[in-house]
Amino acid sequence: MKPIHKILLHTDGSITKILEAITGKDVEVETVKQDIIKADKKIAEILKVEEGIDVNYRIVNLKIDNDVLVHAISYTPIIRLERDFKDDLMKADIPIGKIMRKYKIEARREINWTKTKRAGEMAEIFGIGEEDVLLVRNYNIIHKGEILINITEYFPAKKFE
Repeated sequence: MKPIHKILLHTDGSITKILEAITGKDVEVETVKQDIIKADKKIAEILKVEEGIDVNYRIVNLKIDNDVLVHAISYTPIIRLERDFKDDLMKADIPIGKIMRKYKIEARREINWTKTKRAGEMAEIFGIGEEDVLLVRNYNIIHKGEILINITEYFPAKKFE
């Protein structure tokens, strides 16, 4: 595993800032899907909330020059969002880290797990082969001692070599 792969998997900082530092370009967020869903048992356990509460389910691609570098899936309990933050999260193609900075939200990231896997059906998202390796990580953004957002990110390893 290359040093940049380790950085992407284990950083507790902003992936957007890392991508912008690596490329010298601004990251564009493409929202693939966004819905308010009810927390099922699994999501409730992940977020440490009650089943049935409203959760923002969001899938985005982080792109530079129309090249997808990160595919991310996030779950955010609506009850834990301040109104302005919620409005930006729900309507704008803005990276979460930039929204947090805009509202001066102090938070930390806790890595839950990391792994590598074959791209398989996700290969199309990145324009890579099905046998190519993806770096995958899951983490929580913690604010005021509670999980504000749970995020799983997928990175095509070959685009960071």
